[in-house]
Amino acid sequence: MPVEPKLAATVILLRKRKADVNTDNCEFEVFMAKRHENNKFLGGHHVFPGGSIDKQDASKESTGRLIGLDKDFVKNLREIHENPSVIWIIAIRELFEETGILLATNESGDIVAINEENQKKFQDYQEDLQKNQKTMTNILISENLYYYAAKIRYFGRLVTPAMSPIRFDTQFLLCEIPQNQIINLFKDELTEGLWGTPKHFLKLNKKNQIKIIFPQYSTLRRLNKFHTIQEVFDNSKMTFKKNQFIRLGNKS
Repeated sequence: MPVEPKLAATVILLRKRKADVNTDNCEFEVFMAKRHENNKFLGGHHVFPGGSIDKQDASKESTGRLIGLDKDFVKNLREIHENPSVIWIIAIRELFEETGILLATNESGDIVAINEENQKKFQDYQEDLQKNQKTMTNILISENLYYYAAKIRYFGRLVTPAMSPIRFDTQFLLCEIPQNQIINLFKDELTEGLWGTPKHFLKLNKKNQIKIIFPQYSTLRRLNKFHTIQEVFDNSKMTFKKNQFIRLGNKS
């Protein structure tokens, strides 16, 4: 009997491309991180930041601290979860835990800035989260902050094949990296982070210089159709059918 897939979210971080000599005409870059070789799941593979649902994500305390969500659009995702807003909470929590990027606002709606004055404090929070010493919601409460969904766009859905022993119902989301924050990787899980255009990562995969699984490959192929971040966002509310992708092997 197939294993029930676990709800998960992965975040495709985007930024405007920095000038270089590459002939690629894409105006944006994507962030991918290499999983530690010792990881039992996808060790040595390059992935987008993300992970599966945690007990705290669906609590009333957590969902009550989520603002900026397009509630009309979220109604279309009830097949995925009875409260689809949980998807955005998973995404924000996992993004902070793995990269240190925090999509949160104060009561005035200003996105939190992480600077020299508070960087150490938020890095300590990130470490507390990694060690399960604090929950994401408790961290936000202590700082009087809120999960901020408006910066994250829904991009699609992929479900692990029924024959797989480990299965995820993964939601792919888009986010342009905040200008006032920098990436701080979770070193126990991720050994390096890379920025590149979708075409660049596809070329690296074809040359066997990086390893990616089919969902990442398919997402990069889709992103490769666009030239700007705005074009990506304009096409962000397209969804994949539940069983559209049935393969998780490396694709060249």
